[in-house]
Amino acid sequence: MDFELTSEHLLFRESVASFVKKEHSFNRLRALKDDPWGYSKDVWKKMAELGWMGLIYPEEYGGLGLDFTFVMVLLEEFGRGLLPEPWISTVLLGGNLVLAGGMEAQKEEIIPAIVAGDLFVTAAYLEDGGRYDLNFCATSARQKNGGFSLSGRKIFVLDGCSADRFIVTARTSGATSDTDGLTLFIIPRGASGVEITPLKTMDGRNTCILDLKDVSVSESDIVGKKDSGYPLLADIIDQATTGVCAEMVGGMDASLEMTVRYLSERVQFGKPIGSFQALQHKAADMFIQKELASSVVCYAVASIDEKTEERTLAVSTAKAKCSSAYPEVTKTAIQLFGAMGFTNEADIGFFLKRAKVTEVLFGDADHHLARVAAMKGY
Repeated sequence: MDFELTSEHLLFRESVASFVKKEHSFNRLRALKDDPWGYSKDVWKKMAELGWMGLIYPEEYGGLGLDFTFVMVLLEEFGRGLLPEPWISTVLLGGNLVLAGGMEAQKEEIIPAIVAGDLFVTAAYLEDGGRYDLNFCATSARQKNGGFSLSGRKIFVLDGCSADRFIVTARTSGATSDTDGLTLFIIPRGASGVEITPLKTMDGRNTCILDLKDVSVSESDIVGKKDSGYPLLADIIDQATTGVCAEMVGGMDASLEMTVRYLSERVQFGKPIGSFQALQHKAADMFIQKELASSVVCYAVASIDEKTEERTLAVSTAKAKCSSAYPEVTKTAIQLFGAMGFTNEADIGFFLKRAKVTEVLFGDADHHLARVAAMKGY
């Protein structure tokens, strides 16, 4: 497997980095901390005008039809700047589910609206007691009046407070933990019986609890095939997991850069503290962890682009590494900054908060190591 960025990828990286520098800052993050959405619609529309919402969608729906490596480049830069806009939830999760499994009418309605920056879509699939298992689903879909009635509760719905549509897993047959019997439904935000309880993550992003109480849906609201939603969901979650891994690598890179700069500027005992060997060792360890994580993320991205059979193995390997490396790198950064690193005025603290959130997003290290072990027959 050969992985190398093309000149187009490198030019795109420069463009994204320039945008993030111009439109975003850590002071903006501080200002958005108490915003119920945690991001700006104005910045989102500017991103849409640049074509980023349609990065991997086919041209027939207004997209650019680019490879997943462009997603990695985009999200690495978002991770470096900690851009909070809901690209992963809307583009990689919600929109991608519709693209991969939706009926043509659903695609024609939803994908162009996402590309234009006019629609926010997310997926609601996690439940109490299920940890990260995608097959765990107690939400019921009972046949009623020629359609279905959905009842249940979803937790940790990514960017759910601002979503216009939810793609929800519900059980149309089978037991709670069966992989068969899962069906995906599109539900509009304002549907009768939908209740949204906002939840903020420690880094200021928005999630929610989604309660469904006899929500009426029809056959035309099904995404994919009835009783066969699990493979579709698992495939898209793998892509979203790889996306968040790329973001984590970008965050590690920025944390390392900020820390090395601080070590060269902070003077103690008449010399920069970066000249002390013990601190150099710490910085070197940060660099090693970041590079190891970057390598396995490239492996996962290449496996998606090349559609290899080892894709799920590659994705879980990448997430297991990133979920251990990103918190470790940022904790070391805070330690090297000293007491100043714990203050709200120090930008480095934002990376530790994001690291703790992304550590568990789409599964923590233990979950993905268990997946790797199972795939390897251990």
